[in-house]
Amino acid sequence: MDVGLKQEIPVYPVPSNTAHVDEFNITKLTFGQGRYEKTSDPHRHHHYTLMILCEGITQQFIDFKEYKAEGMAIILMRPGQVHEEINAGNALMYLITFHADFLFSRSADHHWERQFDKNMLPLISEDLQDLLPFLELLQDEYRNFPKNKTVVAHLLLALLEKTEMLLHVHTPIVEKKRYSELMRQFSTLVESHFLTHTQVADYAEKMFISSGHLNDVVKEMTGTNAKSWIDERRLLEAKRLLFWTQLPIGEVGRRIGFEDPAYFTRFFKKHTGQLPAAFQRELHKTIQH
Repeated sequence: MDVGLKQEIPVYPVPSNTAHVDEFNITKLTFGQGRYEKTSDPHRHHHYTLMILCEGITQQFIDFKEYKAEGMAIILMRPGQVHEEINAGNALMYLITFHADFLFSRSADHHWERQFDKNMLPLISEDLQDLLPFLELLQDEYRNFPKNKTVVAHLLLALLEKTEMLLHVHTPIVEKKRYSELMRQFSTLVESHFLTHTQVADYAEKMFISSGHLNDVVKEMTGTNAKSWIDERRLLEAKRLLFWTQLPIGEVGRRIGFEDPAYFTRFFKKHTGQLPAAFQRELHKTIQH
């Protein structure tokens, strides 16, 4: 894989002949069609991506892991993940992209978001047969988009209910409903503000709860505390910049809120057991192999 090193990780929309790609788009890709995106460079999206592989092979590199799906599978990506398509044009699959706002006003608790924490799930034939009617209905209704966007949104929610059910069947998730909405709020806030807000109190204030209560919520829902959640998000961004760009290590630290390069190095080593430069070298070596 050719890793293009840049000063920034670009953000690309999904190419489309329509004007509402950021809101919702569904495309059926066939064998030999080539790349569904017009770039082979690593990049991010602002939208959610759901791929349903029906036949063939697709390879997607997401953050620091290569996913090779053969036959039937679901591939999911959330906004901000660094993505690169490998070996394009060898698959029959449905590609769905949508912006979070398209569903938030029509979904009560937004639990559909949780499944995007996983990037790939292999399917069996029965699973795919359950999904195909929803995919075909979405394609049909999309022809009249945006006039009937409410219908499309509810069909998408129904499809996401089905994919979530499949994830529960194949990788059971322990339900913890008591704090699910607070956890969703915290996770969303961290995603938006982790570069500038690094303390638990920053988020507790925005959520109108105490820092202690926020820690209790995160601990019950994830098994870790709120500060660790914030630090892990900062760490993920540092890893992305170290791998995908040629920024100096000090600049990577500055981008995630560390003005002192030495402090960033200590932070990185504390959480990974490696110095940033060693992580960078080893990851590039692993990917090249």
